[in-house]
Amino acid sequence: MNNKERSQVLKMLYLITQIGFTMVVTIFISMGIAYLIKRIFGKDFMVWFIVIGVLAGFRSVYILIRKFLNNSDNKHK
Repeated sequence: MNNKERSQVLKMLYLITQIGFTMVVTIFISMGIAYLIKRIFGKDFMVWFIVIGVLAGFRSVYILIRKFLNNSDNKHK
């Protein structure tokens, strides 16, 4: 494997790691907000905030992939 192929593999591993990290963090942040709302107001919105966290995670992943693809397209020109 030459340096260019190795570099591409490392970039893909970075992207996969970043996608997983982004999804986990957005879901945990939304769960934390739901927990705080439950402690302060006594209302349980955990399911709704998990859904919001998943949707926010997908949006963040979409933006991340789009930036990655735009950067890789610009480097090949």
